[in-house]
Amino acid sequence: MCRHLAYLGPKIPLASVLVEPTRGLYEQSWAPRRQRYGTVNVDGFGFGWYPDADPETDPADVEPARYRRALPIWADPNLPDLARTVRSGAFLAAVRSATAGTSQEEAAAAPYRDGAWLFSHNGAVPDWTRLPTGPALDRAALLEMEARCDSALIWALLARRLRQREPVGGALVDVVRRIAEARPTARLNLLLTDGRTVFATRYGDTLWYRTGPGRVLVASEPDEHPDPTWGGWREVPDHSLLIATRDGVRIAPIRPVRPVAARPSSAPQERRPMNSRFTLDHRLPADYFDTTLRADVRLGLTAPSKSLPPKWFYDARGSELFEEITRLPEYYPTRAEQEILTRRAPEIAAATRAHSLIELGSGSSRKTRLLLDALTAAGTLERYVPLDVSDSALVQAGEALCRDYPSLRVAATVTDFEQELALADEPGPRLLSFLGSTLGNLDPAQRTDFYRILRRALSADDTLLLGVDLVKDPAVLVAAYDDARGVTAEFNKNVLQVLNRELDADFDPDAYDHVALWNADEERIEMHLRSRIDQTVKIPPLDLSVDFTRGEHLRTEISTKFRREPLEAELAEAGFTIRHWWTDPQNRFALLLAVPTR
Repeated sequence: MCRHLAYLGPKIPLASVLVEPTRGLYEQSWAPRRQRYGTVNVDGFGFGWYPDADPETDPADVEPARYRRALPIWADPNLPDLARTVRSGAFLAAVRSATAGTSQEEAAAAPYRDGAWLFSHNGAVPDWTRLPTGPALDRAALLEMEARCDSALIWALLARRLRQREPVGGALVDVVRRIAEARPTARLNLLLTDGRTVFATRYGDTLWYRTGPGRVLVASEPDEHPDPTWGGWREVPDHSLLIATRDGVRIAPIRPVRPVAARPSSAPQERRPMNSRFTLDHRLPADYFDTTLRADVRLGLTAPSKSLPPKWFYDARGSELFEEITRLPEYYPTRAEQEILTRRAPEIAAATRAHSLIELGSGSSRKTRLLLDALTAAGTLERYVPLDVSDSALVQAGEALCRDYPSLRVAATVTDFEQELALADEPGPRLLSFLGSTLGNLDPAQRTDFYRILRRALSADDTLLLGVDLVKDPAVLVAAYDDARGVTAEFNKNVLQVLNRELDADFDPDAYDHVALWNADEERIEMHLRSRIDQTVKIPPLDLSVDFTRGEHLRTEISTKFRREPLEAELAEAGFTIRHWWTDPQNRFALLLAVPTR
C-alpha cells in the first residue's frame, strides 16, 4: 500500500525522477510491479522539495516546500508543468493507497512535514485508532495530528522524538519496533529526509536503492531508467534501516521484536529469579570450566611457542591482585578510562538514549555506575544486562545494583561472550559496553571473530562503547605491566597456582621470572613467565609432561595498543562506524562510540 521515493544529488527537475522514468513512481500509481499489498495507489499523491538544496549547500535551516492532492497523480492537470519547472537537489514523493478506515482528504497525503523534515509511510497499521501510544503522545498532540490516518499517527510519534533531538536512526527504528510489538502484522516502510540524509526502513514491503556520482535514489521499487551514470538497483533486506547521503549508503538490521529461538545447546539454560528485579540465566555447561581449562592448557603448553589465555588469571586471588594493580601509580589505564567516563557519561547517555545497558563483564566497577547514573539521569534506562563467566561475580554485582538503583531491572547471564552473545529482547535502543581495553587481549584473528559475534547481535538502533589503550612511550607501557612493588609479577605467577589447584600440576612459581616486554612489530605489551632452569612439569589429569628449558618463555597475556586510523579501518571492515572518539587529556586512552553500518 503506497509507493514512495527520495532523491539526493545535484539539482534536477522533479520530472526526471517522478514522471519521466519508465516504471517509475508515476506509473506505479496504477501499475506497481512489486507491491505486496493492494493493486493501485490512487488515493492521493504529494511531493516535497528543498528550494536551496544542492551538494554544496547545507539545507538544515531550509523549510521544504510541498505539493499534495487528494486525487490520482495522473488526474492532476498542474503536475506536468510543476514537475518540469521545480528543480532541487533533494526530493521526497509518494503516491497513496489509503488504509481502510482512514481519511481521504489532502492532508492525509504524504509527505508530512515538521521543520526541515519530510516523511512518508508505505504500509498499514491494523486497528491503528487503538494503538497504545503511552506517554509519547498526550491528548493535545493527538488532536493536533495533521490527518486521521495511521501514517499521521506514526509521524506524530516520530516527529515528537525528532524535536527532542534523539538520534534519528535510533528514533526511527524504535518507533517501528514499538508499533510492531503492539501490532505484529503492521507494515512499516518509513521514509524520512532533511535534505542532507535519507533514512528509510524496510519492514513488511519492498525497498530498493541505486547510487551514482554524488547522488542516491531510494524507492519502493526500481524504475527502468536507462541513464548509464546511475549504478544498478539494489534491494534492501527486510527488517533493515537504510541511511543514505550523497556520498554513500549504509544498511543495518532491525532486530526482531520477539526473541529468536536459541540454538540447540548442551548447556543448561536455567533462569533463576534472585529477586523481583534480578534474574540470573545460566548458559554454560556444568563442566565448562574444567573442559575449557584442560583444552586451553593442552593446546597452549604443547605448542612450539607456549602460551595460556589471560582469562585463567582471574580466580579469587587473581581478581584481588588485579584490583590492587589498578591502584598502582604505574598502571594508568583504569584511571584514564574512568576520567573519560566521568566527563563523557552524560554525553554518551544523550547520544544513545539507551533503554538497556549490556556490559561484557560483571559490572562491579565504578565505571559501570558512571554509565548507570548517566542513563538513569537521562530517564531512558530500564534494564542492565551483564554477561560474565562467573555466576558469583554476577550475583554479587546484581544484588548490589538492585539495592542501589531501586527502579533498575538486572538480567544477568552466565556465558562466554567470546563464543556467543546470549542476548534476548532487551528494550531498545541498547548500549553494549566493552571497557578496560579487554579488546587488546585478543589477537587480530580473534578480534575479527569477536566483531562478527558483535555484528550479528547488534541492531540498527544499538551502539557499541569500546575502551582501548593507545600506543605511547614503550617505557610507560612496560612500567604499567611490571610495577616496582612486584604486584603484577605475583598476578602473573598466580596462573601457575590455578593450574596446580585445578589440574594437580606441579609448577613451582619461584622457578619462573615475570617478564613484560614491548612487541614493537605487533604494537602490544606481552607478559611472559620465563623459566629460570631446565625443568619438567607434570599435569596428571591430562597425562602430560611439559619440558621447559632455561630461559624459555610461557606467554600469559597480550595487550594490544591501538592507533585511531587502523582501529577505525578494522571496525569499518567488521561493519561498524565510529561516531565519537574521546581521550583523556594525556591522550593515553580512548573511549569510542560505534554504530552498525551494514
